[in-house]
Amino acid sequence: MALVLASAPGAASAVENDEPVSADIRTFAGYGASVLGTFEAASGNCGVRVDIPHPSRTTNNQIHTRVESFCQGSAIVDNTITGKSYRSRWYGWEHRRTKTNGPKNIWRIRVTVDVDCDYGSRHRWRTEGYGSGMLNGQPVSASAYEQTDNEITCGANN
Repeated sequence: MALVLASAPGAASAVENDEPVSADIRTFAGYGASVLGTFEAASGNCGVRVDIPHPSRTTNNQIHTRVESFCQGSAIVDNTITGKSYRSRWYGWEHRRTKTNGPKNIWRIRVTVDVDCDYGSRHRWRTEGYGSGMLNGQPVSASAYEQTDNEITCGANN
């Protein structure tokens, strides 16, 4: 799980335009203190979390990754989460699917990025999560990623 704080408008723009964005922190990224210092996230209690991409146990020939934006104990206004999944290719990462959930005024929002794959195919998978909203009147955003370090096999309800 990775954590990256993104305050630049470029990251949000890239997500909206389906362009790759550098998510440098693996598994979990926290929503940090605002520029006014009005909010300080306790470690692990607020941010973006990305699970490890894995073969679906419920849907044949799919790779699933759950991504969430959350803040325990506080509702995030306009809480929005976007997950982008990629598979490894000889030339680099190939974008396969983007899914977004939100905006909603809620403490936690999730999306499962479900990507079709060919039975028996083997690839490494990477999913990036981008969360944003308003917390205590201040804009917050974070990005994180998770990926498989080894190839996984697509199959029938692995």
